[in-house]
Amino acid sequence: MTQQIKSRRSILVVILFMVFVGLVSGMIGGIVERTAVTVLGTAVLLALFGAYERVLKHNSVLMSGLVAGGLIGLVVGGLGYLLGGRVTNLWDGTMFGLLRGIIVGAVVGGITRAQPDKEDTWYTIVFLFVGSLFIGAVLGASVGLISGFMLGLVRWHSWGIWLAMTMGAVVGGYLGSYFKQNRAIWIGLAVGALLTLLSSLIGGAVAGVTLGIVTGALAPMLLVALIGAGGGLSSRGVKAMLVEAAEAPMEMLRQGAFPFLAPAVIVGIIVGTAASGAGGLIALPICLAMLGILLAVFSEVGGRVASKLTARTLVEMVILGADDLPIMDVPKKLMSDGQTAVIGGVFGLILGGISAAAGAWLVQQLLLFM
Repeated sequence: MTQQIKSRRSILVVILFMVFVGLVSGMIGGIVERTAVTVLGTAVLLALFGAYERVLKHNSVLMSGLVAGGLIGLVVGGLGYLLGGRVTNLWDGTMFGLLRGIIVGAVVGGITRAQPDKEDTWYTIVFLFVGSLFIGAVLGASVGLISGFMLGLVRWHSWGIWLAMTMGAVVGGYLGSYFKQNRAIWIGLAVGALLTLLSSLIGGAVAGVTLGIVTGALAPMLLVALIGAGGGLSSRGVKAMLVEAAEAPMEMLRQGAFPFLAPAVIVGIIVGTAASGAGGLIALPICLAMLGILLAVFSEVGGRVASKLTARTLVEMVILGADDLPIMDVPKKLMSDGQTAVIGGVFGLILGGISAAAGAWLVQQLLLFM
């Protein structure tokens, strides 16, 4: 009897948490007048949460991961939105991405700042804090610069949609090469091209997220390709330069590229969603909340369950612990109890859509009275 009461309480807590997340998300979407993308995004977010909530043992970690990721996205997205700006050509895109990269890097540097010792003087503490901000800003700026440049290239001309499709195909093909199968490479090419093409046709926050993922993933790949091309040209000529430029990113993936790709993709998403305008204010928190959920799953699957996840632990998992995350075990966790996961996912999808729509309607009614 006591166990049943506890089970009912935990279910009620989960439902109330999902309703709360949906209402808050819907209210934010209503304020920025992006109701449709808010309802859709929140429904997908809570579908993911609902699916994993049914198969994991530690729901508190899952909840804290969602909240921490969403708060980081809201803060960074809000700062980027207040700065304003548009991406219409190469120069605008480069400066846009550079500035956002600096902001993201500085925020990450502040979250993961070097901790002083108890006997350190005040100026040592200040130096450690400012130094952490500076190092983070420099690293973020490098990725933001490349992402912004490529985003500006896409937005520069009407043929940008085809360029985006090509970049998506390149990223998909390289990711497919990770499995060392020709079929996987061709599937990656097709999926990458199709996703970027469809997102470009849809536009708005959807395009911002997709292009952000693509440009963010291309940043470290492009850097490695340039290094490989330089080495090939200096040693064996132009032919070797082209071969090394193509093979260097592939070799990076084989050796485990997640520690390089994950932070770069996050910066790319931030730049891409910021470029999509007001829709980015809802798209970015939802994307990072999804990331928080997946990192919570990583922590349990990998046997590193904590009482809760914070902004600091999320960032540290992405940057410092990304080399040993059990990536392939995450989908297996859902497949281990597929029926239960599907029921939880459908429930989260419906509840997320309804609560987000209710939140958007509520804030619109409040605005009418003001």
